[in-house]
Amino acid sequence: MKRLMMAALLPVIVAGCTNSQNNPLSPVVGGSNRDIKVSANQLTITAIDGTPLSDAQVLIGDALNSPFEGNLLTADANGQIEIPAGWTDTQPVTINAKGYVRQTYMAVNPGAVTFKLRPLNTVNQFEVKGTAQGLPIKNGDGNIDFGLVMQGFSKMQLFAFNMDSVLSAQNDKISALGQEMDIPANLSLPKQSEKYALFTVTLDKPAYRIYFGQPGVTRVFVARGTFPFKQVVDGVRAGNKLYEMLNVFNLTGGAIRDVNLSKGSTSLDLPTDEIKFSVKNTVVAPQFRADETFMAAGLSAQGGLLLPTDVKKLNAGQKVALNTAPNMEANVLAVLTKTEDLRNNIDRVSTAIIPMAGQTTPQVLPLINNPTVGAGGLEIAMPQVQGVAGVNPLATYAVFSNEIQVQQGADKVKLMNQTWEVYADKWVSNLKVPAFPNDTLLNGNKRWEVNFLGSQTASQAPMGAAMIEAATHVTHSSINF
Repeated sequence: MKRLMMAALLPVIVAGCTNSQNNPLSPVVGGSNRDIKVSANQLTITAIDGTPLSDAQVLIGDALNSPFEGNLLTADANGQIEIPAGWTDTQPVTINAKGYVRQTYMAVNPGAVTFKLRPLNTVNQFEVKGTAQGLPIKNGDGNIDFGLVMQGFSKMQLFAFNMDSVLSAQNDKISALGQEMDIPANLSLPKQSEKYALFTVTLDKPAYRIYFGQPGVTRVFVARGTFPFKQVVDGVRAGNKLYEMLNVFNLTGGAIRDVNLSKGSTSLDLPTDEIKFSVKNTVVAPQFRADETFMAAGLSAQGGLLLPTDVKKLNAGQKVALNTAPNMEANVLAVLTKTEDLRNNIDRVSTAIIPMAGQTTPQVLPLINNPTVGAGGLEIAMPQVQGVAGVNPLATYAVFSNEIQVQQGADKVKLMNQTWEVYADKWVSNLKVPAFPNDTLLNGNKRWEVNFLGSQTASQAPMGAAMIEAATHVTHSSINF
């Protein structure tokens, strides 16, 4: 069953940068809040909410005492550092604070700026649990009705995505036909019965549970959907791949809630009929290679979030109508991947998020090879990337992750936890990230993800998360080492 449900949101699953061992997404954070902001004649380091980060360290340059003596500085109680006289030209700047994701900006001019850091995920994660209510279940109609609960997505979260935020790696067990089956924990599957051959199959798992890595206010989204039970089971038994059956899954509506994560477990029952996916827009697939697969997802913008409202697999040049919600900005998420990568859960992918009105033919950047690393992980040789007409090279964004073990309810789970993010202007052929003194991040199992950001609407953006907000196109690959 988990394999069947994975097909329903496959484009969103592969849209981002990571695989099923990645960290749960953070509480709701607007990407623009992490831009570098001009302040007084000082360096200022704060958390996303503006809390000063005392004892945060800033390295100006590529290593300790290079390019000048005393280039490692520590923030005072107000999270501030006097700008050193030795900083006279453009240098990489790295900001490190306990409990926060390290940031490096590869080219910063001398001057007063404010850096805002996002928190690391906690080891003991925060649970939200409940049921999806109001599903139009009718036994014997041939369809399975479900509610799939996940976090609502910002644009940044779609470009830096992971599978576990859509379809939980944790399972709950149910019994059917005298056998136990694993069902994704974030799936609400109220009791329903359907015929298959001579048997009546009853599925009953109304409760969902999802996990978040940080406290605070987050948004939870439930998507209501159906799939034809016999057709999908027949397809799986015949050896069809999940992406080949994607078009028989149907998302019809959903709901969104804000929840304050302040304790270990929070109860939240969710309606499923507040948002209707009733508006249709046409998408035309671009031309692509025979060994590639193209998929498209309808996205409806609400309250700063992008909600997945439909998903389809397309042939080259094929037209398809995608459902979106009324009175919301409609976007299309275009996804290109190698078919073999899709079969083997390899995260190389090229995506685009562009407005959708009437008929849209999205183009995507070419797929790229994986990067290579040297110097123990401090040097990244980037793959070659080719542009496409109308898409401006905007930025290079690299993310470093460490494997950690976290507690999710009663389960101990290993996942890749983002610990360092690096921003560079335009598309670069290599990255030599600074050697931070007494660094421990490079120990254990780790990963570098690389992303080339392009934009149809902007040729430059302020250094930082504003680059991601300005992007319309991303091509991504990664390497574990």
